[in-house]
Amino acid sequence: MRFDRPYAPPSRSKGWLKQMGPSDRPDLLGRVFITKFDSRPARAFVLAGIGLFGLVGLVSLTFLRTIPLVPLLCIAALVFHFAPALWPRKSAIDLRNEGFRLDGLGLIPWEAIGKVSYNERQINQNAKARVVALLEIGLIATFDLAIVRPDAGSPWRRLQARNWRKVGNNHLTILLSGLTDRPREIRQAFEVFLGSPITGPRGLVV
Repeated sequence: MRFDRPYAPPSRSKGWLKQMGPSDRPDLLGRVFITKFDSRPARAFVLAGIGLFGLVGLVSLTFLRTIPLVPLLCIAALVFHFAPALWPRKSAIDLRNEGFRLDGLGLIPWEAIGKVSYNERQINQNAKARVVALLEIGLIATFDLAIVRPDAGSPWRRLQARNWRKVGNNHLTILLSGLTDRPREIRQAFEVFLGSPITGPRGLVV
């Protein structure tokens, strides 16, 4: 989902050096950026897994004359784990004037953000390996204090796929790849709400 207006950084007055909230940025009131999981990569991965476990189950049924319980359980676990990406009913990242929300985590106000950086990494050492985009967010408080509105999801949601990972007590790594918006667009949306550019490369992943 794209913004209706291009990014224009605020005036860098002396007061701008402080953490800003919605009351300091009237231009953000009513603005929203929402992006969801792109179901296509997850669907391709799950279908490949179903094919592999299905083949193992067929061999077990044909030659061993046994019910392929293990392959069937593996298929069920695979579908369960990737269900949020296969059928994205909720937004993966939701940016609003009061803060940003991650599916399965909750709402974190912009004032709780300390340092933000953007990285692009290859998933393995192969020169042709896919490059993924990551947003690294350091919070000025622990998660217990920074998350002002925890995501009230089901207890088993923590066992399913998500695009973020906690590192320590106050650091978040957010995967920007595999969503309905491009990593560059999501990064620009964060810059709009933060009111400043995010450090990091600008080239490999668009």
